[in-house]
Amino acid sequence: MGISSLGVGSGLALEDLVTQLVQAERKPRMEALEQRQNTVDVSLSGYSKLKSALSKVEDSLELLSNPREMNSRTALINGAPGSASTNEEGETTTTPNAYLSATANSNAPAASYDISVEALAQGSKAKSGTFTSASEVVSSTAGTLTFATENGESSFGVAVDAGATLQDIANAINSSNDNYGVSASVVNTGGSNSETRLVFSSSVTGADNELVVTNDNAELDSLSTVASGGTPGVTIAADDQASDAKLLVDGIEVFSSTNTFSDAIGGVELTAKAVSSGVSQKVDITTDKEGVKDTINNFVKDYNDFIDIANSLTKVNTEGQSGALVGDSMLRGLRSGLSNILGGAVGSAEVGANTLYSIGLNFEKDGKLGFVTGGEEKLDQALADDFDKVSKLFSNDDGLGAKLDSYVKQYTQTGGLFETKTDVFDSQKEGIKTELEDFNRYMDGYEKNLRQEYQALDSMMARMNQTMSSLQGQLGNLPGFGGSS
Repeated sequence: MGISSLGVGSGLALEDLVTQLVQAERKPRMEALEQRQNTVDVSLSGYSKLKSALSKVEDSLELLSNPREMNSRTALINGAPGSASTNEEGETTTTPNAYLSATANSNAPAASYDISVEALAQGSKAKSGTFTSASEVVSSTAGTLTFATENGESSFGVAVDAGATLQDIANAINSSNDNYGVSASVVNTGGSNSETRLVFSSSVTGADNELVVTNDNAELDSLSTVASGGTPGVTIAADDQASDAKLLVDGIEVFSSTNTFSDAIGGVELTAKAVSSGVSQKVDITTDKEGVKDTINNFVKDYNDFIDIANSLTKVNTEGQSGALVGDSMLRGLRSGLSNILGGAVGSAEVGANTLYSIGLNFEKDGKLGFVTGGEEKLDQALADDFDKVSKLFSNDDGLGAKLDSYVKQYTQTGGLFETKTDVFDSQKEGIKTELEDFNRYMDGYEKNLRQEYQALDSMMARMNQTMSSLQGQLGNLPGFGGSS
């Protein structure tokens, strides 16, 4: 009869023995694989943190290496500093002024201007003659009304059905997909002598954009500024004509078809908001010292945050809690390269502002950047004395911003050193996974072989025990061995 469990035939604890032998074979190899897996995981996590922190440094460098940003100008109105905001083009906008707003880019000369808003740009407003009501039929036959600017740059047509009422025509104008900015309103005066008129309002401003309404059906002359058969029924009063915006800049008249003046002053965009009735607004275009200082300080913060993470990842702890990247050669090389660039001089910059130290910054013991004693005042003074000198230190072609940006991209770009390193770790993870699968197959075979060997031993000992019992029984029946004499 077969033996279903190890040790049953022999009476030995063979099941426990096999379990202990399997555990002894499995444990050291599994511990080694788990240790390698943990090392790869913490390394990947460490590089992920590094890349994230370095990406923030890279974002700061985009501004630091941008000549527009580092040469930015600010426009102040009536001396109000306001809370300036800078866009991607390096343009800075002041706080709201009731009459005027101004933006300046890096090409704007530092200067002051007295500016008054004499007129705002407006579009045409045209009024028809009187009708009895909105439901009055305008034309008994079909036709087309065409709306256009006087310069011909914009136009659209509206089909008028036979029997269309005044309201029908207004609705057709307002719902036209081709409408470039003309609205139609039916106005009823009310009262005892009620009159109804159709009013056209154009949102396209400028003297060259006067509204012109034509038709191909004389019955529609009553709704046109140009008649095709008789007398036009739509008129535009002098005060309602399309007109340009007008500014006085240091006494010089300047005009624009819209309320925005893009080229009245080089590098400055002015927007008229309300007529100032001869009251001048003082507009000062100055270098944006605070904006540039903030850009420098933001870079220093992002760089120091990166160094904090790098320090934590390479920290050696005597209690066995060392950083994930202790001894990592790539991180060591990255830090060395960054500090070499930051500690060097910029050849094209001017002496006195060609190093970080010359504007008040230096390396601290832990590798971070910080202002030396009196360093912030030194930066303020450098910006005040010669704004362009500080700008060149960072934004010239060989400036710190460009050098750092180029260096950092070697690590962060697609296919860069960080990606190459993480690919290696990913490959190691796959290798460990394969080793584990192979090892589990080996252990299955190892345990199977042990069981076969000990199953054979158990069966053999069971047979020996049976033989011994049989012999003892036979000997017991012999004379002198316990049997009868």
